[in-house]
Amino acid sequence: MNLRLFISTLFLLAACLQGYAQSTDTTFYDVDWKETDKSNHAFYRIMSQTDDGKPLATDYFKSGEVQMTGTFKSLSPEIKDGEFIWYYKNGQKQTVSLYRDNSIVSTKSWSEDGAEIINVPPEFPGGMQALYKYIGANFVYPKGLNPKPIGRINLSFVVDKDGSISDVTVVESVHRLLDEEAVRVLKRMPKWKPGMQNDKAVRVKYNIPLSMK
Repeated sequence: MNLRLFISTLFLLAACLQGYAQSTDTTFYDVDWKETDKSNHAFYRIMSQTDDGKPLATDYFKSGEVQMTGTFKSLSPEIKDGEFIWYYKNGQKQTVSLYRDNSIVSTKSWSEDGAEIINVPPEFPGGMQALYKYIGANFVYPKGLNPKPIGRINLSFVVDKDGSISDVTVVESVHRLLDEEAVRVLKRMPKWKPGMQNDKAVRVKYNIPLSMK
């Protein structure tokens, strides 16, 4: 290899390494998944991008095994969109969930030895169509908003074991008054059918987007 070719190769390698460093970002978390420094971490996350430009998160146990992979539509606010896969430390899949706009479309879970765990997601009485009908009938648009704010309110809440609703939170805001009305309506929802795991009721966090037009 002549000197000119050798120097060109070094520049190419440096450019590739720089490009890789710019396309990834590492964050460290403690055992409660709160952000921390490297010396105290139990997990770490490396951010990159999919081929179509979506943010891609890969979480790792401290020892280096993959703990989760998943794609997002947005990171601020955080909106899951696509397949999320969680793993046990032995490499066995724990849960595979498909998200659309932060809402779970489907999910499957397995025990550490590979046996499937039967999951049934929570359900509003009558299904999703009935849920949006309920929201439309009970949402009172605040007076005095002119022009009307346009956008999407993303909310999360917990369906408890008895089907009651708790922890209603605005994840993505459009306007304070609209947010407050959305929270009011969700808090007053009738009881849901609770989520089930192996025939036992479980608490499930749920996400829902509301479009303001």
